[in-house]
Amino acid sequence: MKTPVNYLAAAIILFASLLIAGSSNHAAAIGFWQVLHAKANVISSYWLFPNYFSQQLTQLPDSALAILARNDIPHAQHSYSVKLLKNNRTDAAKWYWRASVDQVDEAKRQQLAAQLLAQSQWQELQLLAKQGLLPPGAVDNHLKLHTSEPYQRVPTAFLQQHGFLSLTSPITAEPQCVFNVLMMSDHRNGLYKLAQFIHNYQRQPEPSDAVFCFSRPSYVAGAIDCQNQATSMARCDWHNAALVQQLPRGFDFMVMMTKQGSANVQSGVMQLNSTAHYQLFLHELMHFNGFEDEYELPPAKQAWLCQQRGFVAPNLFIAKDQPAPQGWYRSRSCQQGAVAYKPSEQWSIMQYQQLALSAQYRALWQAHIATHFALFPRYSAFIEGAKAAR
Repeated sequence: MKTPVNYLAAAIILFASLLIAGSSNHAAAIGFWQVLHAKANVISSYWLFPNYFSQQLTQLPDSALAILARNDIPHAQHSYSVKLLKNNRTDAAKWYWRASVDQVDEAKRQQLAAQLLAQSQWQELQLLAKQGLLPPGAVDNHLKLHTSEPYQRVPTAFLQQHGFLSLTSPITAEPQCVFNVLMMSDHRNGLYKLAQFIHNYQRQPEPSDAVFCFSRPSYVAGAIDCQNQATSMARCDWHNAALVQQLPRGFDFMVMMTKQGSANVQSGVMQLNSTAHYQLFLHELMHFNGFEDEYELPPAKQAWLCQQRGFVAPNLFIAKDQPAPQGWYRSRSCQQGAVAYKPSEQWSIMQYQQLALSAQYRALWQAHIATHFALFPRYSAFIEGAKAAR
């Protein structure tokens, strides 16, 4: 590889032409101009005025910056890697920033970390942290959320700045709403997905205005353990969770967003993962108010639900030696025990979760809330059972 010595002859010629320029800064500026406009050799020019060039690297064309980076100049490697990252060339960028990150100052490492965060390069950020080269600050806190560091290690002020709460933050229910829902997650994607769900809901509240109010998402990692198996239901260890002692009063339902696992609702507690889409979330909200699935239910659930009779849900009627309601249609919910019926001949959001909520099911939802408000299981009963089991 070429060194500054290799360019001595060219440097002497260039330097001689610059001596007449007066001050060293002026000479450096002329040298930089020659690189930009007169196709002067960027390597020899750099080694004549390394400090000046290092301060002006971002003004160099990519081709010139790349030449400096390939010649193992740390500041150039850093600047070039940042440009590559901004252009989504993450694999090419890492060869340059990995070679220079321990030779640049903290401000440049902050700049690099911010660009890695923008590209969701979590493994690279973890590498920096492991090497002790990730400066404290916003990116470090984002990484803590991503890796589910205990909530005590993430500053409350940082969470609040991004629209979230800590487990220790005061939370109050909204008295103007029929139901208040506590929103929680143990990882960064979960917090942002919950915030997105709340935003979507507020744009079009269902089944009508002021039915559901949602808390800001709370970060609770370290206070509860949740399994992370994509092939099973989302489950958290509520019996041994430290957070059950800290949950606020006045809330009816709870949403816990895990990293993996299929969505489910049990006794006023919804558990779903952070890859879930909004229509699935709406589907699970309807479970809070007693709606049942219209696809084939699991055998264990069929064993008891399909042995009942009559209206077992606002959208499900079990017929045992009795006719179905007029205008209702066969449902796939029960394949044993009895025949189940649903109010719509077409697929609904309770059968296929990608579908929008229909006017018919919205009306059913509103009517059921009005007549069964006190009967819906609240999460407080579920939590009291968890506390008793500890």
